Amino acid sequence: LSTNIIIVAILIPLLLVMSRSITLDTSNLKHISSNLLPLYLWNTGILLIGTSILTLVLGITTAWYVTIYDFPFRKYFEWMLILPLAIPTFINAIAYVGLTDYAGPIRQILRSMGADLYMDVMNHTGAIIIMGLVLYPYVYVTARASFLLQSISTIEVSRSLGQSMTKTFFRVIIPLSWPAIFAGLILVIMEVLNDYGVVSYFGIPTFTAGIFRSWLALGDLPTAVFLSMIVLIFILILFVVEFKVNKGQKRSHEKADRKLSRIKHKHKWLLFSVCLLPLLAGFIIPTGQLLWWFYLAYENDIWDLLITLSTNTAVLGVITSILIVVFSIVIAYTFRLVHKNRFQALYAKLPMLGYAMPGAVIAIGIVSLMILIDPSLIYSGISAIIIGYAVRFFAVGYGSIEAGFEKIPDQLDDAATSLGSSTFRNLVKVHIPILKPALLGALIMVFVDVAKELPLTLMLRPFNFETLATNAFQFAKDEMAPRSASASLLITFTSAIPVYYLTLIQNRA
Repeated sequence: LSTNIIIVAILIPLLLVMSRSITLDTSNLKHISSNLLPLYLWNTGILLIGTSILTLVLGITTAWYVTIYDFPFRKYFEWMLILPLAIPTFINAIAYVGLTDYAGPIRQILRSMGADLYMDVMNHTGAIIIMGLVLYPYVYVTARASFLLQSISTIEVSRSLGQSMTKTFFRVIIPLSWPAIFAGLILVIMEVLNDYGVVSYFGIPTFTAGIFRSWLALGDLPTAVFLSMIVLIFILILFVVEFKVNKGQKRSHEKADRKLSRIKHKHKWLLFSVCLLPLLAGFIIPTGQLLWWFYLAYENDIWDLLITLSTNTAVLGVITSILIVVFSIVIAYTFRLVHKNRFQALYAKLPMLGYAMPGAVIAIGIVSLMILIDPSLIYSGISAIIIGYAVRFFAVGYGSIEAGFEKIPDQLDDAATSLGSSTFRNLVKVHIPILKPALLGALIMVFVDVAKELPLTLMLRPFNFETLATNAFQFAKDEMAPRSASASLLITFTSAIPVYYLTLIQNRA
């Protein structure tokens, strides 16, 4: 019963968005469809296509190089190439605007050399590059995991038939690895759809920006629901496509030692440069800009405010993390006891749909739920925002904990039961101690995602309630970017924690 209640409670906001779309007043939809919808489709489509291409190029190239070739600092690049994920896209956008504006270091260096160049990154191209530099690690991680699972004999057979390494890569390795690569690309697409910080800061009207404008600026909930439903339909289509791509997928799990190819010395440094470029542009340079701003604003920084922001963020992160971990344990353990069939396995994964939904869509569902219960609850406390976080990030905690349960052999349950131990006692005394690494990983990952989340926080936060993410974004919107550096750095360094953890998981696989 408790498991069903948790699953239904997590799905209610998404179901409300769907149900409200059925009862929408169509009188206003004609104007939206003819004027706003083409603009949102065009801008969102450009960002999705451009960012997808860039992340595929960067992610696949770097993953292939660090997997199959030997070059200087390759072992460090294995985990450092994931670091750009630690910087939220909107913070990267703030840093690059500061780097390229008239008073920025790039323009200053050019003027000192007797030249100057007008640089405008606040457009579609700039948004694509910035989001691509932050999001390519999703493709990198999944592509590298797939490359590591490919049999070395596959490459050897292709080479013995006269194929070059390049032809082997495009004709053999990429087709075999495409399902895994596509899974990473789906995550990139989800993040682009969820993005509000970059598109709002750059003034690019997308579906997420339209949802914000309809609800927060105009108070037009029906229009926000209509736009949210379009995004939901697109995401469901993506799910179907991903299912088709992965259906019948078979991977090689050969355990033979992999011998890295030997290449010429000059090529080694070329590969080093190729891997260094996205790391430099996606993490090191923007972090350096934030550190410089922090130095400039150090004396004027309001430390009391920073403590308040950190406390607010920590409270939201801790409460959400604990809730998600507890709910995940209940659901995962329940279905472990009943030895779920195919239908139950699908039912258990339904709450994970929230992670695929943009924060703005989930926020609209939460608002609809609060209106039904008590409209005064929406902005009177943190309950609405915590519910939104739980729906949005449930998959992050559940995926880790479910994987941990699957690694525990059933014989342990049978042995404990034969000794007279109850079901609850088995969970507390047997499973939870074994699950400690998975539980800790789930807590950390959820906490970091909460700290980075912007659109859902902006839509559901109580009045006069700020987090590190909303504060950094607001300072940037108010043309006070240096003042956003302290909050941005805290988010960045906190978010860097799971990078090493993620690397450990991948290396153990």
